[in-house]
Amino acid sequence: MNPTQDINISFKSYAARRKHELSAHIVNGVPDYSFSMDYAIRQKINAIPGMFQLFKAITSHMVPFQRQKLNMECVAAGPQQYPELHAMGEECAKRLGIGVPQIFVKYDVKINAYAFATEDSTPVIMVTSAIVENFTKAELKAIIGHECGHIHNNHTIYKMAAGIVTGTITEGLHLIPGLKQMVSLLSLGAKWLLLNWSRCAEITCDRAGLICADSLDDAVKAIAKFGFGGVKALEHININEYIKQIEQMQATPVRYMELESTHPLTPKRLLAFKIFNQCDVLYSWRPDWKTSDMDLFSKEEADKKCESFISVTSKKMNVK
Repeated sequence: MNPTQDINISFKSYAARRKHELSAHIVNGVPDYSFSMDYAIRQKINAIPGMFQLFKAITSHMVPFQRQKLNMECVAAGPQQYPELHAMGEECAKRLGIGVPQIFVKYDVKINAYAFATEDSTPVIMVTSAIVENFTKAELKAIIGHECGHIHNNHTIYKMAAGIVTGTITEGLHLIPGLKQMVSLLSLGAKWLLLNWSRCAEITCDRAGLICADSLDDAVKAIAKFGFGGVKALEHININEYIKQIEQMQATPVRYMELESTHPLTPKRLLAFKIFNQCDVLYSWRPDWKTSDMDLFSKEEADKKCESFISVTSKKMNVK
């Protein structure tokens, strides 16, 4: 007697089941873990006449340029070189349900990573050699998961727009005549809206990083190292005490300095991690982590708590 005769083990059946599982995680066209302010601000950006169309056109020119530049300057991870890094990309992509990214390693003493993708091309992730050398394998996996989150949430057009208006993306702009002049016409309000979105998008992708990570501790350490430049800077830091500094920042006008940043302050990201670790959505992705004694709250509650401190203008935190 064949014990598997009543079980459908065909690839077609597996693919259909997997598609159904992943579709359950899409709500109103976006992944269910996506931070509420990420989607809300994207809708505001899209409502600005011509804004989305402009940056979509820019992206269609910039992505091929960036891809070829990485191919020229970096080492492409694959089964034969950086195989563990390649495997991390495969695992994170499978978990989130995206195409397997091509990962490039760039020699750079600075800790950095980014991702981009378009509808008609293979997703790309770049990590610097400083990350590969200074992060543990588990921490590196959380970073790859974070970057896969940008791909999963279709952030490329908006991230590239934020990079151009802040000056962090400069190479390749000459390929588009008149681009600098067009960008200079954007109002200060439009630029701040893009930066506000960028900070919120990082919270979304930190959640993706946690979903793909081996543990909360690995994901937290990865972001802490990313924020502080490596392991040595963390030797004397108590992360829980460090998070408490947010309340002091929220109470002073100094908090407005964050308006110019593409990323939330590191303690805010760490607190958002702790909140999402108590959210039911996380355990719908990672049922293997769930225990019977957990007291979880809803995605709406998690987002509301995060909104109270991710918003630069907010004066009071509401995380209890």
